[in-house]
Amino acid sequence: CLAQAARRASAPSSPKAFTPFRGVGTMSGIAPQYAEHLASLRKLMKDEGVEVLIVSKAPAFFWLTGGRCYVPTIEEAGPAKVVVDSEKAVVVTTAIEEHKMKNQECPGWEVRAAPWAGLPGTMDAIVAELVAGRPVEEDTGRLAGAIDELMVDLTDADIEAYRAFGKDIGDAIAEAAKSVSVGDTEYKVAGLTHLAYNKRGIDLVMIAVA
Repeated sequence: CLAQAARRASAPSSPKAFTPFRGVGTMSGIAPQYAEHLASLRKLMKDEGVEVLIVSKAPAFFWLTGGRCYVPTIEEAGPAKVVVDSEKAVVVTTAIEEHKMKNQECPGWEVRAAPWAGLPGTMDAIVAELVAGRPVEEDTGRLAGAIDELMVDLTDADIEAYRAFGKDIGDAIAEAAKSVSVGDTEYKVAGLTHLAYNKRGIDLVMIAVA
């Protein structure tokens, strides 16, 4: 059974994992790992003369907040984005995703939710209010390469988290291997493997069973 792990979404309660603080609603509640990422992003914005940046790509959103903004794992973006300026960083999402963003994906971040009826216009209106007519860049624009550089420049907290992540991957594949039996169908083996990873907050892109 070969499992390919993808993005780490929400971690189990471990001080060594990607575990944000569970406070909600105030910027002071952002986990130090992601507060450091936000500070480095703001420095880049200042250096590049960017007043407002919209982060919507799934990898950049996760790096910045520790949360998933996608629904299917293959999506490049999803129903959430972050509007960042020198003073505020606000997660903008839909009403249906609001509870998950506040309590599971991005605890500690300010979250603004748009009514489902009228999308995408209702989300666009919140973004426009936050931008307030200022020049704006997106993470898919001219800063894309520089943001990628920030993401690969690992902090001490990132390295510690990746080490914990690696242990979780090993524990998950060991659990999956021990749970299967001769005669199990490929579907059952795939399901047991998904269970071992998903309950540790690890998303899988693909599982190949033979």
